Amino acid sequence: MVAVDSMNLSIKPGEFLSLLGPSGCGKTTTLRMLAGFEQPDAGHIRVNGQEVQNVPSYKREVNTVFQHYALFPHMTVAENVAYGLKQSGTPKSEIAARVAEALDMVQMSKLAERRPRQMSGGQQQRVAVARALVNRPSVLLLDEPLGALDRKLREEMQIELKLLQSRLGITFVFVTHDQEEAMSMSDRIAIMLDGHIEQLGDPETVYEHPSSAFVAGFIGRNNFWQGTATDNGAVADDGTV
Repeated sequence: MVAVDSMNLSIKPGEFLSLLGPSGCGKTTTLRMLAGFEQPDAGHIRVNGQEVQNVPSYKREVNTVFQHYALFPHMTVAENVAYGLKQSGTPKSEIAARVAEALDMVQMSKLAERRPRQMSGGQQQRVAVARALVNRPSVLLLDEPLGALDRKLREEMQIELKLLQSRLGITFVFVTHDQEEAMSMSDRIAIMLDGHIEQLGDPETVYEHPSSAFVAGFIGRNNFWQGTATDNGAVADDGTV
């Protein structure tokens, strides 16, 4: 079995696309290939029309937000956000302005001098998003970023992320196994199983018109009948439907 099997996926500019599926379906591997952390055995990956499968991750117009944030504990919020800019050689005069802009986007300006241990999970999540956005990527990849939050905070962050994405117009690729997250936030959902896309569509379509029994069972709670379609309706074991 391969992790990702002959995937063909085009993501629209400015789209919020969710990769949704059970554990082991290939969604995180797909995200890691987009980020440059995994190499595909064959095929092409293009960002803004440019092939990037042989481009190192730090040179791609892509940034990633991880589930556990990966913030540097010894750095302040501002230093964490500025880290990528310093590594890329951005002039000091520009770094301060861009860090302030990114923190303002996620409403964390007042906590710029705090360290991660002094913040809640939701605040750390906002810092991780600011650190990813400060580099002004074309695509933001989010690897189950809300998984470590409690339900109430997770729902609040869903709204904040969607509003932020709509305001910035950046393409978001969001990995999750949570059906409610995907349904509430996405423009389109790619439902994955065994390394391939089982169905791709907007939330209403995949819910109302599932393409397979797996999609129907994974997206919602359903009752299934085995039967045969006839001119007069579907004949099931329990009678005509």
